[in-house]
Amino acid sequence: MRALWACGLVLGLAGLVGCTGATEDAKGTPRSATPSPVMLAISGGVDVPLTAGGEDPELGKPCTPSPDATSRLGMEVRVTDDEGRVLGSEKIRTTYTRGSSSFKNCHLSFSFKVPGASESYKLTIGTFAPLRYSREDIRRGLSFYETEQGTLAMY
Repeated sequence: MRALWACGLVLGLAGLVGCTGATEDAKGTPRSATPSPVMLAISGGVDVPLTAGGEDPELGKPCTPSPDATSRLGMEVRVTDDEGRVLGSEKIRTTYTRGSSSFKNCHLSFSFKVPGASESYKLTIGTFAPLRYSREDIRRGLSFYETEQGTLAMY
């Protein structure tokens, strides 16, 4: 009986020894004590009014901003951290018409991901002045419109 009990104890301890490798993954490499940084989705767009007498595309169709607009297809959207390091950038690649039949905008949209470890970010769209946002502001989405004065304003 003691031999049976001792054998069970040895087997139980052998099972516990197998559990001590819990800090390693299946390949035998140690797991990181800190999780990888979360990625933050940067998404939004810029609305540029379509001028009267110019292009009049259907709602939802591709469009081209007027020649006097600062916002353009292909302009860069860049995000930096507090130290000025570029976290990510993307060129505006899609446009579509939105609004109403009497007032239409050419909407230039952007979407990309950056590391989400910072609390505040600086967003630069094309040649417009950089704008500062918190992580929470960015999570809500960023929507702008180009004013008649050629500046960028937030909706």
